[in-house]
Amino acid sequence: MKKKYLLFLLFGFITCLYCGTDTTIATVGKRIIWENDVKERAQTRGISFEEALLQLIEENLLIIQAKKENIFVSKEEIDNRLDLIVNEWKKRNVDFLSFIKENGLTVNQYREILADQIRSEKLVAQKIYSGIHISPVEIADRMSKMPKEKQIFLLRKTFDDITSAETFVSKIRENKSAISEMDSTGWISVSKIDPSLLSQLLEAGKDKPVIVKSSEKFIVYLVYEIRDNTPEQLYKIARQEIYQGKVNTAYREYINKLLQSIPVKIFDESISKKIFTNYNQ
Repeated sequence: MKKKYLLFLLFGFITCLYCGTDTTIATVGKRIIWENDVKERAQTRGISFEEALLQLIEENLLIIQAKKENIFVSKEEIDNRLDLIVNEWKKRNVDFLSFIKENGLTVNQYREILADQIRSEKLVAQKIYSGIHISPVEIADRMSKMPKEKQIFLLRKTFDDITSAETFVSKIRENKSAISEMDSTGWISVSKIDPSLLSQLLEAGKDKPVIVKSSEKFIVYLVYEIRDNTPEQLYKIARQEIYQGKVNTAYREYINKLLQSIPVKIFDESISKKIFTNYNQ
């Protein structure tokens, strides 16, 4: 996930810096967010325009605050991050350094982008992760409320016709990365899954897609993961869920704090109202 995230950030920064006559959709401090940059992220990540814009606003808030606090980033840290990205692109037979140059970006400019990313990560680690504490009582309470039976993590994608569904299944079999196009159902207890569907899924096995007709639609399902809720597994799941919940809450509170000190302007009032209404819920 982290590697994929870095690639998304790469495309975002390139479109932001070199978008020609693009329209300014928002500003964070003195930093500009371009409309095409938002559209690119929304399309790449399969999210709404508003959600993509909010992500970019949050990232820029963190970059600005990290610079305010003079968070140090070493040359070695930047070198290591750049090497990671170059090697990832090499696996795809692409010369990354040539790619960024062809898009009008110098290596030094991209190194500064990486420095901003690393500063932001350090800021989040200092302000959010370091303050997360979980007590044994919290874990025990969460475990007492968790189902004891086996659970399955499913992925699904809906199609209007069988041909499209079968084409997608073939795509998955040829390239497992196609599963990134599917939606998650989250963890589901086996008792809550239709017996007929459960039978097909278990017979097919993990990572093997099956097609199910539902009303006038065709749904491709895939078992992404199966877990037995042993006491040890329940403990790990409970702790992770509590940790993630606290991180999400702390992150939202911190972003709200930054919004009080760093000016953010969204030039479309309807989008501005929608984003900040949802954010403060």
